[in-house]
Amino acid sequence: MPHTIQEIFRNRSGWIEFTLSKAALMITSIILLAAFYQIGADFSDIQMQRQLDSEVLDLKMSIDDIGSISPDSIRQYSTYPFNSEYPINAFISGEYIRFETTYHEQNIHSVKPLAFRTIPLNETEMRTILSNNFNGQHGTLELPLITDTPTILEVISTVGSQEVMLNTGKIVHIEKTSIYLKNDSEVNRLEVVLVHQ
Repeated sequence: MPHTIQEIFRNRSGWIEFTLSKAALMITSIILLAAFYQIGADFSDIQMQRQLDSEVLDLKMSIDDIGSISPDSIRQYSTYPFNSEYPINAFISGEYIRFETTYHEQNIHSVKPLAFRTIPLNETEMRTILSNNFNGQHGTLELPLITDTPTILEVISTVGSQEVMLNTGKIVHIEKTSIYLKNDSEVNRLEVVLVHQ
């Protein structure tokens, strides 16, 4: 074991070990700092994903609330205001709601399925489509569609398969309505939820 300063400086293997251990310590510190930064960034992305999931779930629940109301209920209409603190794009189809945003140059998406038969149109637009497809019949109680249920479901599915972009600066209107079908002498009612602006 060296005792004097000169002997310490002459012992080259000791300096090499000292230098390598310091270099290893610096590399370990850099790796740990990078890992902490990445964990922080990932946590921020997770928070943004949770916020987006929460917002799309709010709209889905508003639609489900109207869809679950009895057809004989007085209240069959609701509105949904977008309350996002950051810019989002919102889309709806007959099957799902999709929100997306860009955060830290990454696209973040949230998609929720709809529980009820939904059409992204207002009542007038829906009745016009029905009239065009069923010889002037609007599907009202006074002018029921003379067809079977699978045929009308196919038309609704085709219309609902088109994704519509919602304007997040405007209120979304949600309403439940009925489409009446006449098959022989029997009149049936098909419930749908309309979502529009």
